[in-house]
Amino acid sequence: MNRLKSLLLLLACSAVAWSCNEFDSSPKALVNVLLIDAPAQWDSVIVEIQGIELEFVPNGREGEIQKIFLPYEPGDKQVDVSQLVGGTALPVARSEMQLGQITGITLRLGPGNSLFLDEDRYPLELPGGKTDYFQALDIDLESGISYDLVLDFDLEKSIQVTSPNPLILDFNPTISAYSGIGRGDLTGTTSPTDLRPVIYAIRNVDSVSTHVNTSGNFLFRLDPGNYTIYIDPKDIEYSDTLFNVEIKTGKTTPLDRITLTKK
Repeated sequence: MNRLKSLLLLLACSAVAWSCNEFDSSPKALVNVLLIDAPAQWDSVIVEIQGIELEFVPNGREGEIQKIFLPYEPGDKQVDVSQLVGGTALPVARSEMQLGQITGITLRLGPGNSLFLDEDRYPLELPGGKTDYFQALDIDLESGISYDLVLDFDLEKSIQVTSPNPLILDFNPTISAYSGIGRGDLTGTTSPTDLRPVIYAIRNVDSVSTHVNTSGNFLFRLDPGNYTIYIDPKDIEYSDTLFNVEIKTGKTTPLDRITLTKK
């Protein structure tokens, strides 16, 4: 009996010790990775998302770069990015991380990429079979903070028509990455809603683009500063629109409804 009691006590102590070793009470930050953007001129573009890889340097280990792969969990990894407009974003990955610095992010794609136009499917071949698309970052993770890392898949630049008839497409994924912290939002609505304009936010020699959803709504997350907003109606019957706007840190700048006029 004494032996049995001793054995049970030993097992109980081992279980407590194991639990203590497994429990990690170190401070952490939460990282959410979101995918945004969509095409305007195509019915839909399907992109196969395998996941993302973060380059990370833990605090106190300067020069030691860890690579952390976070898979896109859904079984169906083919995403219709034509839905990612007007503030809609696709959650790609989410993870608690130790404190340190994120120095880069890689979006990993699969081979199942295609474009649909008038119910016809056109395959989008990755150039040279390349699957990994890297962007440098410089984000210091602080305890208890939730960080949104945004991947902007600019399909306006990624898909080029090399031949209109028959339709031949060149697919070269163009991606930018940034943290939502320190930025400001610009929101607006265009009409008529049956138009699908492209909206550009231009600062110095750089520009980013987005598109409207079916209600004509659009959203930018921009670094603070002064921008020129250019709206291309993509319809020769309508005039382009151009105006200036200031973006402030942590603020949402709503625009009055923008009515595109015929020439």
